[in-house]
Formats: sequence, C-alpha cells, structure tokens
Amino acid sequence: MAGPNASASLRSIAKDEKPQSTRAVTSRLLRYLLAHRKPVAQGIAWLVASSTAVAATPALIGKLIDIALANTDGGSTRALTAPALVLVGATLLGWYAQRMQILTLGTAGQLALYQVRAEVFAKVVDLDVGYFESVESGDLMSRLINDIEQINSFLAQGFRRLLSSAFSLTATLVFMLVVEWRLAAATLLVVPVMLGVTRLFGMIARRAFRKRQEAIGDVSATLAEELGGIKVAQAFDRTDRNRDAFASRNAVNRDANIGAAVVSSAFSPVLAVISTAASALVAALGGWGAARGLITIGVVVAFLNYARQFFNAVTQLSSLYSETQSALAGGERVFQLIDTVSEVADLPDAVPATAVQGRIEFSGVRFVYRTGPEILHGIDLTISAGETIAIVGPTGAGKTTLINLAARLYDPTGGCVLLDGRDLRTLTLDSLRGSFGIVLQEPFLFSGTVAQNIRYGSLTATDEQVRRAAELAGAAFIHELPDGFETAISERGATLSTGQRQLLAFARAIVGDPAVLILDEATSSVDTRTELLIQKGLRNILEGRTALIIAHRLSTVRDAHRIVVLEDGRIVEQGTYGSLLAAHGAFSALHDAQFGD
Repeated sequence: MAGPNASASLRSIAKDEKPQSTRAVTSRLLRYLLAHRKPVAQGIAWLVASSTAVAATPALIGKLIDIALANTDGGSTRALTAPALVLVGATLLGWYAQRMQILTLGTAGQLALYQVRAEVFAKVVDLDVGYFESVESGDLMSRLINDIEQINSFLAQGFRRLLSSAFSLTATLVFMLVVEWRLAAATLLVVPVMLGVTRLFGMIARRAFRKRQEAIGDVSATLAEELGGIKVAQAFDRTDRNRDAFASRNAVNRDANIGAAVVSSAFSPVLAVISTAASALVAALGGWGAARGLITIGVVVAFLNYARQFFNAVTQLSSLYSETQSALAGGERVFQLIDTVSEVADLPDAVPATAVQGRIEFSGVRFVYRTGPEILHGIDLTISAGETIAIVGPTGAGKTTLINLAARLYDPTGGCVLLDGRDLRTLTLDSLRGSFGIVLQEPFLFSGTVAQNIRYGSLTATDEQVRRAAELAGAAFIHELPDGFETAISERGATLSTGQRQLLAFARAIVGDPAVLILDEATSSVDTRTELLIQKGLRNILEGRTALIIAHRLSTVRDAHRIVVLEDGRIVEQGTYGSLLAAHGAFSALHDAQFGD
C-alpha cells in the first residue's frame, strides 16, 4: 500500500530547489544536434514540406465541398478535378516528407547522442581516483544509463516532434488566416491561456522529473552497494536490515515517480478542456456565419479541421514541453558530470617523460583527501633508480597514499614528488603512467582472453613479449588452461583462483617493461605456496627496476634494499631488514608482533 507521501502534491514539488537554467541546458543539447548541420537542414526542409502539405488539406477539402454544392444539379464535374488532384498530391507529399523528416532528424539525433556518450565516457575515464571515491557508483551508473536515456529520448524523437508540432502550428495558422481571419482570431483567443498553463506546468515538471532522476540514482547506488557486498550481508545475517534500508530508498523513488505522474496526468486533461472549448466556439461562430451567408459551408468544414489541427499541435507542443523537462533534468545531471574538473590533469605545458631512469623523490610531501584530516605530514624520501624500497607500518599509516602519489593517482596538497628530478605535474599523464607498472592487492581482470589481459599493460606488446612477461611472473599455469593464452576469462577473472589472477596481474604490470614497479599488498591475499612462486618470480621482475613495495607480511621484504617505516603519516625509521631489527625500534616492534618473538 502506498505510504502517506505517495500522493505528492504539485505545491510540494514546486517548492523544491530551483534547477539550472532551462535555456542553458537546452542550448547545450541543441549544440550537439546542430554540429550535424546537413541532416538537420534536410530534416527541417522535409518538415516544412510536410507541414505545408498537411495544412493545405483542409482548405482543399473545403474547396471541393463548395464546388460540389455549387453543382448540385449534376452539372460538369471538371471543376472538381484540379482540386482533387492537388489534394491527392498534397497527401502523397505529406506522407513522403514525414518519412524523410523522421529518417534525417533521427539520424542527426543518433549522431548527437553518440557524441554525448563519447564525451561522457572520455570524462569518466579521465577523472581522478579521488572523484570515484567521493561519489556513489550506483548514482554514477544512473547518470551514464538512465539520464543518458532521457537525453536519447529528446535527441532521437523529442526534438523532431517539437519541430514538427511547431511547423505544423505555424502552417496551420497561416492557412487559417488566409481562409477566414475572423474565425482564426476567435481560435487564437485561448492561446494565451494555454501558454500560461504550459509555463506553469513546465516549471513544476522540471523539478518533479529532476527529483525522479535523483531518486533513481539513489536506488541504483543502493543496489550496486548491496550486490557488491552480498557475501558480507549474508555472512552477518544482515539481509533483512538491508532489505528494510532498500525499501526506504525505494519508497522515495516511488514517491518521486508518483510526483512526476501527478504533473503529467494533470497537464494533458487541462489542455484538452481548453482546446475543446475553443473548438466549440469556432463551430458556433462558423455555423452562425454560414447561416447568414457570411461564409460558405466548405470554409466552416475546413475551419473545423483547422481548429482540430491547431489545437492538436498546441496540445502536442505542450505535452512535449513536459516530456522535454524530463530530458532537461537528465541533461542537467549528465552535464554536471561532463563539467566536473579532474583534480589530476595535464598542465598546459606538460612534457612527455622520456628515458626514465626511475629515481623518485618525495620533497616535503603533505596530503589531505577531499574530506578528513591530513594523511601525510611532510614526507622527505629519495629512492635511487633501480632501488627496491619496502614501505611498512600499521594500518592507516599512509602507505598506500604514498605510492598513489608516486604514480600520480593524486597530487600532493603540499610539497612535490619528483621523477628523475622533474616534478610529476610537469609530465604528461600518459607518458608517466606508461613508465609505471602497478599490482594491487585485489587484482582486477577484464572479460577477454588471458593474452588480452596481459597486453592491457602495453597495447603494443607482441605475442612474444606477452609470453615473456608471463614467464617472468611465474604464470606457468597458463599452459594448463584449455586454450592457453587464448583462454577466455570471465568478468573479474571469476573462473581463476586468487593466486592465478595475481600472477596475471604481475605479468600485466611488467609486459611494458616499466622503469618503476609498485606492489601494493600484492601477495597478501594468496596462499603460502603461491606467495613463494611470486617471490621467486619477483627476483627476476625487480632486477634493474625501481620498486616500491607495500607489505604487511614482513617476511616478504627481507630482500629489499631499504625498508621505510611509516607511522601516522611520518617516516619514523628506514634501513635494511637486519639493521632495523637490531635498532629495536618501530620495525622491530612490528616484527615481534607478527612473529611473536
């Protein structure tokens, strides 16, 4: 049963926050269409032809009626031939022109939508990691799917129907004025009322449809989170609680949809009442004029058809105005995404990183996430080219943040990070990221073959380079797969074990022969046997490369050239494995806690 908020009132919707400028969003949508001038121009030409042909039809029918009534004695019908042929020609022209306008403007709409989607995807993949950590994935998906679909509805059909109704209205009005201006004036009396009603409902509808789109995004975000954490929810027996939480958000979505339906359902009947009243007025005046011989029967019949065409066009324009508000609400949310400025981007004078040796320097580095306290407090650290550095410390010490800054997934809020003496912000992202290979704790594999997933690390890698990377990573299991390197992998590599996915992640990281390798807890989620295989492969992988390794298992960092200990965002110790144990400091305490010494 619907709750008390189900019957959303127009008044409550009207009080909601004012949306962005309708003109700004509309003009921006139209720019995508007008970028394809040829099909748009062709479509408009066919619209003019179609509207003119349809508008001429009632006048031709009226002419035929008057001619027929003038020949009631069975005289010659030659006078009927010419108007009849013109009527047939106008009908055929209208039919063909309508077909062509649907084809040309529909093509322009799809070309425009292609451009919108391309811009949105390009923006999404270029946004910094911090953005994705600050938004709900479900809401983002709702913008990419539901809101884009609203734009699609406008570009593919709504724009054409708006133009068609507008041209039809204009052509009909011209013919009405030519045929009988007095009846035309009577018809126009109700137009200001209809425009006022349209404007009022349009303002309310925009808010209602925007609220609906936001509610859909909230539901999508909840679904994405619940599906992602379904194992945890079942393990802790929280499915009932999650069901209740989803029901609450779903109720908000229901009420928002009902609110939008309230607007739509009230709009069309109001316009229908006004247009019916106007048609009755035209019929009464026309009948009165015909009875007194002021106008002919054919003109009255023509004008009744014109009144129907006129108000149909006005009603369709008004209803499309309401539908357009839904597209504008979707466009507003999509353009908010497109206009989002990435906090990590190429500077105008950025240059490519060339001949990278791998020397990394953190100079007075500080960092704060978008919300929360400062994570790193003045880090000073120099890593020589080819040196293997292990970064250890308790949870929350800032280890992952430090290596994310090294790969420029974030920019420091204070100080700078240098690569071979050059500030990372002065280098292009493409060239910088191409110099790094990264292996995360949770390896992510894409749908495709084994070879395609390895080649993701270097799209230009040859088959031999792919095989060599797999060999260095110790991924011998590939040869046991049904189709070897061409074996298909399901989404996220679900058909492989955790260890196998991690080995492929290692191969992917080194296939491009990066100068710097970053390992973020790369062996923490694998068993001891797999870890030994990875450690064996690492000796070959790390040779000649700069490496930053985060590890909780301290046994995995024995061979590091240097170990850096972080606590509360500060470096408290650094040295070799043996020297740090002998110092009986922070590292020794971590070692004793882990091994029970």
